[in-house]
Amino acid sequence: MASFGFYAAWSIPFAFHFLTIVLLNHFFNKQILKNKSTYWYPVSLFVNFGNLFLFKYFYFLWAQLFQLTGNIYFAPESVQSFLNSQFGVSSITLPLAISFYTFQMVAYTIDIKRGNAEENPNFFQFALFIFFFPQLVAGPIVRHGEFFYQLEVWNAKKEQLFEGYYLVFLGLFKKVVLADNLSPVIEPIFQNPESYDGLTNFIAMFGYAARVFCDFSGYTDLARGLGKLLGINLPENFHAPYLSASVRELWTRWHMTLATWIKDYIYFPLGGSRVFEYRGYLNLIVTFTLAGFWHGANFTFIIWGFLHGLMLSIERKIELIRKPDKTIKTSQWKKWIGVIYAFGFFVFTIPFFNAPSVQNAVTMYVRSFTGAAGERTNKLELILYSLIITFLLNYLQTKPSFPRENWSTKTSLSFLLGFSLVVTILLGYLAPGGTEFIYFQF
Repeated sequence: MASFGFYAAWSIPFAFHFLTIVLLNHFFNKQILKNKSTYWYPVSLFVNFGNLFLFKYFYFLWAQLFQLTGNIYFAPESVQSFLNSQFGVSSITLPLAISFYTFQMVAYTIDIKRGNAEENPNFFQFALFIFFFPQLVAGPIVRHGEFFYQLEVWNAKKEQLFEGYYLVFLGLFKKVVLADNLSPVIEPIFQNPESYDGLTNFIAMFGYAARVFCDFSGYTDLARGLGKLLGINLPENFHAPYLSASVRELWTRWHMTLATWIKDYIYFPLGGSRVFEYRGYLNLIVTFTLAGFWHGANFTFIIWGFLHGLMLSIERKIELIRKPDKTIKTSQWKKWIGVIYAFGFFVFTIPFFNAPSVQNAVTMYVRSFTGAAGERTNKLELILYSLIITFLLNYLQTKPSFPRENWSTKTSLSFLLGFSLVVTILLGYLAPGGTEFIYFQF
């Protein structure tokens, strides 16, 4: 009920729309559990993906049809007129969290069909699995095996409460102190790259890398922290991604719950790597192009996903040619070269992830690498310091969480009180005002 109220605080009509989708999925799942060969399985997928398509991709498809045909029926004015006359609204609103809750429900349905999910929860358990407010809006994408078993013995332990308290304040530090202060510096550059010089455009890419990590990792920390305070462990979504030595490794550390979702429900069904070589490369490219499209109905996201799929294919080809001996430990200098390469590629693709159009992204590249003249931001130091702190936070993720297991209760409490006091002071001095989480738009 609290989670439903949380969603209803954003929109009461969409809260009941969401509740209807959850009710339908619960009914479909019960039918599929009774009979694995039932036609309810394709009906369930159609309802979930149809719901996602209508709200998230309708305008994108309609715009492409208008571009191709020029038919006035596909013009934006025609759609607006129809919505006004039939529903009294001027546009289709994107429901909060639709991408995340769709993937979570679809994964559970597919697992039931495959025989990998036998929990048979009642409606309130299933609704809590989907509605659970800490992770509802932007993940992590929770799987049934990570959630339902915790409801059987629901009891928050002391260690969970301590770690949850720590994660909440760590998330606030990442989001409010770092990400929110970077946002007003970086976003104008992505919106109008032609107004800024080459160095500013170039540095903005690195600044966004710091912002997106602190913003999304900060959300995950908050979600996991609040979950632990309620006695529920949620899966980790980030594990030092910027210290990865390859793009392949980066995708095992960045948005981990999405990466495993697309691997299990798109890449493997396409055949994965257990097909002939070049079909395997195509599977990677298709999988990551679709992952890019999941982020938003824009060609920028499609190109971003395609570039990551292409680079993963290139890495796999190089690995097949070199055939490295995995028993030999990689030298430290090679690892750091790999870190620079993987992070550099991630930064290089950022314009397609954050720019509002392909034209803006291309303009950023051109101005960055030609040293174009223009306005220079006076916040270069802020971006540099934020980037250094971001790498320190990545390094922190390679270490055991705080408070440590071997600490006494007194030591843990002292640390938590001191840490939360420092973060609270920083929030008081440095909080710039509310900036929504980046992944709320997805």
